[in-house]
Amino acid sequence: MEIKEILRQFGMEDKKAEVYLATLEMGGVTAYSLAKKVGLKRPTVYDIVNQLMKEGLIYKSIKGNVKYFSPADPEILIKKIKEKEERINSIMPSLQNLYNSPKEKPLIRYFEGKEGIKEMWEDSLKSLKKGDEILAYVGEDTLKNLQKYSDNYIKRRVSKSIRLRGIYKDSPAIRKYMENNAQQLREVIILNEKDFPISNETNIYKNKIAIASYGTEMFGMIIESAEIARSQKAIFELAWRGAGNSEN
Repeated sequence: MEIKEILRQFGMEDKKAEVYLATLEMGGVTAYSLAKKVGLKRPTVYDIVNQLMKEGLIYKSIKGNVKYFSPADPEILIKKIKEKEERINSIMPSLQNLYNSPKEKPLIRYFEGKEGIKEMWEDSLKSLKKGDEILAYVGEDTLKNLQKYSDNYIKRRVSKSIRLRGIYKDSPAIRKYMENNAQQLREVIILNEKDFPISNETNIYKNKIAIASYGTEMFGMIIESAEIARSQKAIFELAWRGAGNSEN
């Protein structure tokens, strides 16, 4: 990717980027020389130079009666990005409160492909804190479809002390997987395919229901609704008790 294209992505439009790059290349330079270098009129160059000075990207010096413009160290661009990140982080709690505030209509987000599914599951780690719990129905899960990601996800879930309680469809792989239930903060009931003909995965947490399908076209969705999540949690508890009795 060209330098000007990257600068444009950070808000430095073409003419401004050309003047900035010319200053970097030429060092201390007059407005006349800059204008000649980039092919712009001097008034335009002066306007751009003033913008760049306000942003701390170049500075002015005077020798005799002539003004020269010199570039600041380009590292300042990284510093400015970090400053913006710090400002965003300072208001993130307020943004999250707005994002997580009760909404009259359910919010539905869709995710496509393996990377989309990964992004969807990351939401649970972002939304939950120590001691919280995920309720899950698992037919075809990430263990089979996203093995490396699943292993990493579980480690991070455990590190945050987030527990999982789930009803799983039986398979040899699932049986082996469940050998680590205690270490992985997981409590599970396993049902045979006849009693539990589920082919996707559903996680319920906070005020969200995340559903993943691992068919030919992998996709998922998160439904965000306090009312729907409350109902789904109640249904899960009924299913959990019923599944527990069927095991006995």
